[in-house]
Amino acid sequence: MWNLLKRYASSLIGFATGRFGAVRWWLLALCTFVVARFAQRWLDGFYARSEFPVPYYIGQTRFSGEVLKGYYRELLEKGTLDVYIQTQLVDYVFMVATFLSFFCLAAAVLHTVHKVYGEGILLRIARVFVWLAPSAALMDALENLISFVMLANPTGFANWLAIPYSSFAVCKFAIFAVTYVWVITAVVLSVVGGAVKAVRRLRPGSSS
Repeated sequence: MWNLLKRYASSLIGFATGRFGAVRWWLLALCTFVVARFAQRWLDGFYARSEFPVPYYIGQTRFSGEVLKGYYRELLEKGTLDVYIQTQLVDYVFMVATFLSFFCLAAAVLHTVHKVYGEGILLRIARVFVWLAPSAALMDALENLISFVMLANPTGFANWLAIPYSSFAVCKFAIFAVTYVWVITAVVLSVVGGAVKAVRRLRPGSSS
């Protein structure tokens, strides 16, 4: 498992560093971000039509099989459980879009940080996010796989399944959060660092 994770990380880092420059990665990040937002809107539409009793971020993080069974009973009573199952399938489109969007965004930040700051702690962090950020989609996929097991027997599944289900969901949301914090922080630091370098070059007596 550890070797598999190392190969996953090194493959993404190698792809990010071996192709394109910062400008192309930012363009790809923008395009894939737009696609991911469209996928999210499509997914949100299915979720709304399923009439799930609570927002998805609450339902996915309850860590309680009995609570989830209560939600599924409501869907059965409303006759919308099939729509909710379709929602889980549509979610895989969102996962693919998210994986690509986060990877391109992390690659763009990696090249930007390297251009402004060179080697250092920021670049090491940027390399981590090249594989960590897209992992949000992998956590989502694992969460969904467990949900299909539960939905196969929506009122009689083993309660313990709610623990890994919610654990993967928490990991997913945590990766989303730290990725956005990192991107904002890295962009701000890169803008500041780039401005400082530009001012230094413009000073009288500058070697450039």
